[in-house]
Amino acid sequence: MRDCPWRLPGDGAKMRAAMPRKPKQPTCEDCYFHKNLLCALELNEPCATFRPNRPEGLVPPRQPVLLMRAPRWTSRPV
Repeated sequence: MRDCPWRLPGDGAKMRAAMPRKPKQPTCEDCYFHKNLLCALELNEPCATFRPNRPEGLVPPRQPVLLMRAPRWTSRPV
C-alpha cells in the first residue's frame, strides 16, 4: 500500500471526512407521538407507528407507486 499512487501520506483524515456517515438510528424520543405526549407505549426502541417529529407536523409515510397493467384477458390470443 505504500507504493499506491492514489494514496498520499497523511491522507487518512481526508478519506474519513469524505465518507458518508451512517444515518442516526431513530429513538422513541425522536417520535412525533412521544414529543406531543400522544404515545401510550413504554418501549426502549421505536415502534411500528414511529413518525419523525418535524416542524411541519405529522407527515404520512410515502406510499409505493401504483403501476397500472393491462388486464390478463387482453393479452391472451383469441
